[in-house]
Formats: sequence, structure tokens, C-alpha cells
Amino acid sequence: MLANPMTIAQLKIHDFRNIDFADISPSSTFNFIIGDNGSGKTSFLEAIYMLGHGRAFRHLLSSRIIQHNKSELILFSKIIAPNQQTHTVGLSKARSGDNKIKIDNDEGYKLAELAKLLPMQLITPEGFDLLTGGPKYRRAFIDWGCFHHYPEFISLWNTLRRLLKQRNALLKNTIHYNQVLPWDKELVPVANKVSQIREDYIAQIRPEIIKTSHDFLPEYSLECQFYSGWDSSTDYATLLVDNFERDKLLNYTSVGPHKADLRLKIGNTPIEALFSRGQLKLLMCALRLAQGEFYAEQLNQSCLYLIDDFASELDLSKRTLLAKRLKSTGSQVFITAVDQEQIQAMVDENDKIFYIKSGIISA
Repeated sequence: MLANPMTIAQLKIHDFRNIDFADISPSSTFNFIIGDNGSGKTSFLEAIYMLGHGRAFRHLLSSRIIQHNKSELILFSKIIAPNQQTHTVGLSKARSGDNKIKIDNDEGYKLAELAKLLPMQLITPEGFDLLTGGPKYRRAFIDWGCFHHYPEFISLWNTLRRLLKQRNALLKNTIHYNQVLPWDKELVPVANKVSQIREDYIAQIRPEIIKTSHDFLPEYSLECQFYSGWDSSTDYATLLVDNFERDKLLNYTSVGPHKADLRLKIGNTPIEALFSRGQLKLLMCALRLAQGEFYAEQLNQSCLYLIDDFASELDLSKRTLLAKRLKSTGSQVFITAVDQEQIQAMVDENDKIFYIKSGIISA
């Protein structure tokens, strides 16, 4: 049974990278953006991503995404919620980095509220970091799920960041552990709660990850294990005491939920040491699909999928497999490609194709 779709019915882009202005009405199913390299395809996806995150996925600096002769960029969308209610979302970003967010013409909203309204999964050529990059990329994957499935998580996560920042600052000037102890008494219960939520989320989604990875890579049996950031058989409060002298030398807290990871292996071999780039892309797609499908199953609401450079690293059979799986979600999907031949077999009568050249988009 398909989850209720959440779709972007209208999208307006002003002064975003090389896109001066665009006003489009996407399909509620698949949307293909065709254009040469450098034409603005990825910028188009980044504009959608920014509506749900408040930032682009390639560059964090405002100066890199606002047109060089403009003071701000503006994005606007009309969204059809799963209950068929219509919402409007507006976001502007100035060169200073300040965001202004409007939902249904009301101001004062935070980025977290955008993320709740526009859940999305992103697959890009840079997305290999999820598998081959540092633990922070896999923590972000875990925390996306925790944010959407556990209402209390965002508050705990913000408190954890604040306490760790304060503790690290204190470590630079402290001599005795008793000076840090009051912070640790606050930190320990928050760290344990954050870690428990993460562990619970991975326990729930692990079967989806393993099943989907097997669908894409049937010749391998993936192992997926959550690491909390410390030896879970040891009390975290005790570890903070035992590591105090080391932390003081390092000037930061060396163990804790800020070191958590999702460890992916085939047998005893890390996947980055075994897989080709094509296999890594398939596994990355499997992880994103597993997470998106689990979200839809649990909340009865689909999320958006943004896929940049769809054909890279994948042969025709694998592209067909990925397209079939995406179609089965019933989600709204945005896909970029250099050549229309790469996506022609995927296009249905309800889908739309957009062409982009030098930042100008046409249907």
C-alpha cells in the first residue's frame, strides 16, 4: 500500500546560482531535468533541497549560491500535504547568511519546521561520503531518522551540542575533574537518551536496510551495526572520569554520542575496501530508499527524492532497477540527467521533462 504523497505543486526560484528566475509546476510523480554540465541542473535540485533544509548541499557559504550581483536569493513553493491541504513556503537568504522563513505567510519559523514539512532524500555523486567518508556523514543519516520519528530528539540533540561545547571550552582552562563534574552530571543523562534513541531507530530500520541492499546487491550479505561512540558495556559517566586527563590534553571530549557511527561491513571487510564505485552507488541508493520507505511506512507519508546525475556509475539494468523501486514508492521524484536517452525508458504519461540551458528552464 502506497503512503500518502507530499508534493511540490509550484516552485519559484529567484537569483539562485545561475538561475535568474524560474516558475514551474512539477508533476506529482517523476520530474526529469535535462541539460549539459554547468547548465544549472544541480542548482535546480539544490533550490528544492534548500527549501527543506535552509542550506544548499554543495556549499554552505551564501556568497556561493546567491547571484554575484544580488543581495539575496528567494525561494517559494506551494505544497500539497498528504491530507490534500495546501501550504505555501517561502525562504530568503541574504549574503549575511540570515534566513527568513515563511510558512502560510507567517514568519518566525525555524529550519526544523521546514524539515518536518518537506522531508526529502538526496542522492548525489558526492553522496559516496555516506559510505566512504567520516562517521559524521553516517551520524547525519541516523539523526535524520531520529528527528522525524522521535519528537523529543531535536531538543535532546541541541542540548547535547550545547553541553559538549561548554565542556570542551572548560577543558582548556581546568585543572581538576571536580571543575568539570557539574557539566558531566548534565551531559550523561542527555548522552544516554540520544544514544538510546539512535540505537532504537537503527534496530527498527536495520531489516529494511539489509533487505533493500540485498535487492540491489544480491551477491552480498550486508552487516549493519550501530556504534554509540563509546563501549556500551561501560558506564558513560565512568568513561568521562577515566578520560579526563586525556580530554584535557586534547582540549575536547574524546568519547560520547558525538562519535557515534553506523558500521557497514561484508563479513569482516568494510564496504569501502570491497566495493567498486558502481556498487557503492547502489548501496548508497539502497540506504536512502530504505530510510525513505521506512519513513513512509511508519508515518503514512512519502518523502521527496532528489537524484543528481542519475546515470553516473550505473548501467542500464541498474538504472532500471532503481527507477522501478522509486516508482513503487509513489513519491514525487526529481532526477537530473545529461542526456534524455538515459531516462527515456522511465518516463510515463504523468511525468514531466524540463530542459535547462544557461540557467533557463523550459518544459
